[in-house]
Amino acid sequence: MGLPTIQCMLPSPVSLVLVLTLWVGLPVQALAAEASGAAPDARLRERLDVAEAFSRLPFHIHDSLVAPRWLRDGDRVVFWAREGKDGGTWVLAHARTGELKPLLSGEELRAQLSRLLGKPVQAPRFFEVAITPDEQGIVFRLEGRSFRLGLTGGQVTALEQDDRTAWALSREHFLAPRGGAVAVRRERGFAVLGADGGTVVERAGEEHLDWRIPQKPWSPDGRFLVVWRDDVRQVHKVPVVDYSDALEKVTLVPYTKSGTPLPRTELHVVEAATGRVSQIAPVEGETHDWFVGWWPDRGEALFLHLSRDGKRLDLTAVEPVSGKRRRVLREERPETFVAGLDLAAEGWAKQVTPLPGGRGFLWMSERDGWRHVHLYDSEGRPVRQLTRGAFPVHEVVGVEPGGDALYVLASADKGAPYEQLLYRGSLKGGALKRLSSGSGMHRVSFAPSGKYYVDAWSSRTQPRLRELVSTDGRTRLRLTAADASAAVALGYKPPEALVVQAADGVTPLHGVLYTPRDFDPARRYPVLAYIYAGPFMSTVPWSYIGNAMSLDSVALAQLGFVVVMLDPRGTTGRSKAFQDAHYGRVGQTEIPDYVAGLKQAAATRPWMDLERVGIHGHSWGGYFALRGMLTAPEFFKAGYAGAPGALEEEALINEPYLNVPSANPAGYAAGSNLALAGRLQGHLKLMHGTSDVNATLSTTMRMADALIRAGKHFELLIMPGQPHSPEPPGDRYYFDDVGLFFLRTLGGPR
Repeated sequence: MGLPTIQCMLPSPVSLVLVLTLWVGLPVQALAAEASGAAPDARLRERLDVAEAFSRLPFHIHDSLVAPRWLRDGDRVVFWAREGKDGGTWVLAHARTGELKPLLSGEELRAQLSRLLGKPVQAPRFFEVAITPDEQGIVFRLEGRSFRLGLTGGQVTALEQDDRTAWALSREHFLAPRGGAVAVRRERGFAVLGADGGTVVERAGEEHLDWRIPQKPWSPDGRFLVVWRDDVRQVHKVPVVDYSDALEKVTLVPYTKSGTPLPRTELHVVEAATGRVSQIAPVEGETHDWFVGWWPDRGEALFLHLSRDGKRLDLTAVEPVSGKRRRVLREERPETFVAGLDLAAEGWAKQVTPLPGGRGFLWMSERDGWRHVHLYDSEGRPVRQLTRGAFPVHEVVGVEPGGDALYVLASADKGAPYEQLLYRGSLKGGALKRLSSGSGMHRVSFAPSGKYYVDAWSSRTQPRLRELVSTDGRTRLRLTAADASAAVALGYKPPEALVVQAADGVTPLHGVLYTPRDFDPARRYPVLAYIYAGPFMSTVPWSYIGNAMSLDSVALAQLGFVVVMLDPRGTTGRSKAFQDAHYGRVGQTEIPDYVAGLKQAAATRPWMDLERVGIHGHSWGGYFALRGMLTAPEFFKAGYAGAPGALEEEALINEPYLNVPSANPAGYAAGSNLALAGRLQGHLKLMHGTSDVNATLSTTMRMADALIRAGKHFELLIMPGQPHSPEPPGDRYYFDDVGLFFLRTLGGPR
């Protein structure tokens, strides 16, 4: 039950025209009855195809999927601009002048790519792009091939795999910012190549003793490289069985369960010129360790260390020449966890921002009840708190070079407590000033000069826009605008916003409600609670596309359900008290919050049939789908738990929110689903992939055993060889199975 794998799905084989044609005249109530058959008939298959098309909503939206890339100087940015449904090209924007200059026409780009690939290229879609090391062009990948396009001349050239220019896109190669050295991942080891291509140093890994290169591992001067050596020899091993042949193969995969030994992460620093590899002394105790970047002015590498119980977070700095480590800062929270794992999901580098010019660093802390920005000097002494208020700051996205302006993403709008907007503050403290022009979710990328930024944003009703903006507010230039007309033609409509009270009768909870595109308020619809409730993230969407879970929700609604998503107490994005509501008692507040919220929503919506309520979730959501069926058996009539986890699973996920098992045995026992198996009343189905090493198969096997011993009948789908998130064709099979299960157990609109 580890951090979620959120991924976009592949394009649907069903064309938009076919989908719209098939939709007409499909009687949902009849399809619900037919769902009990061994295989879907033609009409039911058509409805499932429509629903699956909704789950692939991003592929019905014409948008640039590439984040713009800033050049190091000149306030210039390269971005992919679409020219309608069949076009698009690379454009160079000059922020100072507002000039938008295509590097070549879309027609010429497609023509050159067609010649180089040896087949027609009609409407290329790009996902990866990088600026070339010499800053004279861009490199991008299409259909497994790498290409270079110059910033002048409009010439596209194909690159060989061993071309260093192509390595700018590689996840196996890490180019030093200066000096020409390259770090290369090699199976369980690594190598460093010099500017001449020769091997400077190489290390081979061993079984359960692997070398790992983190992101952005090079010092700014290119002299030193940070590498990890992961020692998992003492870590518990999960057996994964390959059933694809009559002679089964077993692989033992390291997996740290609650209360079992953690991996030992050994830090090493490599000197590029000499190949010298130096091991750095570890910090005290069992910790989860992350590399967060380099402190340019001081030449130190910065690391975070979270104690396994989540109550202590240390910032340390390593001087690469001497190998000495110093503790810069320690923050402790003995009564709860010190930092939520949303930082682990989104990147721990957001926790600390080193400042140039000897001005210290910025530190995120929830010590006053909200996540805010604090300024420290270079020795770790507090200077001042920079942001204040009853709202969270999510990220420092920029600091004015040579000035005192501070730019943050925060949820400071009381009317939209989860929306992330851009604000300007000051290193001297004081009030924040809103810069975002629109609502919703904003992702900001600053130019190296700090004078301009690209703001990519969308809301539930506004498809994504990208704007080039100056920090003084004088320039706002539209770069790209997503075209969602095909999604609207499909029948997509934004969800209805919900605000309800938690089970405590006081705390407001936010959610969304999805209805079918052929919704008729004169009918009564079965209700599905789509749940995740993992304590390290919020899942209710605030952008146009949302996330994988909201896409599943809108898709399931098309089968004839009202689908509700809530972020119950204990999830992120709000106050520390909101997160702490279930500290030490995971599994005891989330289902009551959902039940209370669904009852309030239905009180003013007579078309919600609370006599037919189902619950579905995957991973953490699978745990809570089980939890709902077992702790509210009179309310939830059917539940489908996909790849459910358990509190005994991954230590990093459970221990910071529950403490270690030896310190809180009552909390682990109270949150266990196994002991509640005898309370099952409704229809229950479990799904698990045999190759899942995120939430291990043993959770479902133990739950099945508990249900059998309790004399409770249930359904079980085992997916051979599938990982935590099923892959094609298993993903479609799983989606259909969920829909068919609820059609069969809850029925359709009446």
